[in-house]
Amino acid sequence: MKKIFYLLLLFVLAFSNQSRAQEGVPIYHDYLSDNLFLLHPAMAGASSCAKARLTGRMQWFDVADNPMLQTFSLNTHLGDDGQNGVGVIILNDRNGYHSQKGIQLAYARHIDFGNGAEVNKLSFGLAGSFFQNQLDETSFDPARVDPIIAGIVQSSIYYNIDFGLSYHLENFFINLSAKNMLLMSRDLYTGFESSNVRNYVGSVGYFFGQHNFHVEPSALVQYKEYNGDVIVDANLKFYFDMTQYNSLYFGVSYRKDFEPSPYFEMHNITPILGVNIDRYTFAYTYTYELVDIPLSNSGFHQITLGYNFNCRKQLVRNVCPEIR
Repeated sequence: MKKIFYLLLLFVLAFSNQSRAQEGVPIYHDYLSDNLFLLHPAMAGASSCAKARLTGRMQWFDVADNPMLQTFSLNTHLGDDGQNGVGVIILNDRNGYHSQKGIQLAYARHIDFGNGAEVNKLSFGLAGSFFQNQLDETSFDPARVDPIIAGIVQSSIYYNIDFGLSYHLENFFINLSAKNMLLMSRDLYTGFESSNVRNYVGSVGYFFGQHNFHVEPSALVQYKEYNGDVIVDANLKFYFDMTQYNSLYFGVSYRKDFEPSPYFEMHNITPILGVNIDRYTFAYTYTYELVDIPLSNSGFHQITLGYNFNCRKQLVRNVCPEIR
């Protein structure tokens, strides 16, 4: 009975999360690890440095075949003027019997209205994604005959496009992106999934402070067109600059789903801790569920490793970390 319970639990949770994962790059809290490019294609090459980020996420340690996600992202400016940027995201997402692998390529155009003494930049971005989804049915019980279960590894390939814009004015920033704008049908789950996975994402924040201490309040809002789901993140981060190139930051993010799925309610809190040493960065986030009946008591763990290179001269130092 215990094995049957875990199997049913895993299937329901995996189906719920996989319907969200079909949207491409999952939106967790790794964007708070100085990686807004994961959400917004207009952020490709917006920073003064090229940024490489490797993220590993694991959740529900006490559940067999627990979900795991790995992403690698790289974005950089082209040339010394910083007017053009490119980026790539590679992901491997496994969730029980379900898995997703994909790549996203992005291009951004940056228009600088500043005079060299301040930041005043408008950016436009376009991204194309290519994903392969799989459903592994090889371990399903062959004695339980069901016409929709073939007992093989079923696979489906789909693609999509994202648009976005970003604006930075001194320490203020706002980012808007329209994700998965094409209506794509995969036919991997017998028609249960909607072909409309459009997701509109907006983030806004302000970076302020003086001397070696800074504060960054920000918010993220997602709107899913196919079911009217609204997800809101309220974030607060604190930065301590130890030297010009070394800093420590910590913060917290509160996420609430205002149109929850009947199978999955998103209501959690996530503390984050990170450190930047020279060109290297390390961050850890832990997500704790605030729902009445949590999916697991082990939480969600995520680690980000990063490296900055190909840096241009910084004309303005006290600016938002994602473009510093």
